[in-house]
Amino acid sequence: MIEFLKELTAQFKMVTSESFHEKNRKTTVVYPYLTFDFDTEAIERNVDGFYIDVDVFDNNTSYINVFTLEQSLKDHFKDNTKLTDDLLIRFNFLRSNKVTTGDDKIKRRSLQFYCKTDWRKK
Repeated sequence: MIEFLKELTAQFKMVTSESFHEKNRKTTVVYPYLTFDFDTEAIERNVDGFYIDVDVFDNNTSYINVFTLEQSLKDHFKDNTKLTDDLLIRFNFLRSNKVTTGDDKIKRRSLQFYCKTDWRKK
């Protein structure tokens, strides 16, 4: 699981350096940024599925930066397959939606990706 989290973090960092597992713990927040977490399901022996939940945030009156980052994520993960010594990961985009924040300037969208992971060493 640790190798999966490391690889997932690296994949998000390729899209934006402002990527954080669970929450942004920076003292000074840089926008836009994303947070991610995941849930897992066992599919078969040595194969797991992961639902990856991503939240994109911006401090702006428009959604332009949020939509730009969302599109960058979709482009990055489209047909993305990653092979390491420990695992094979295949990513797919599932959906996205607007999340109200109660603040006129803070914009947020929620995205969900799914990936199938074949564990090469377990």
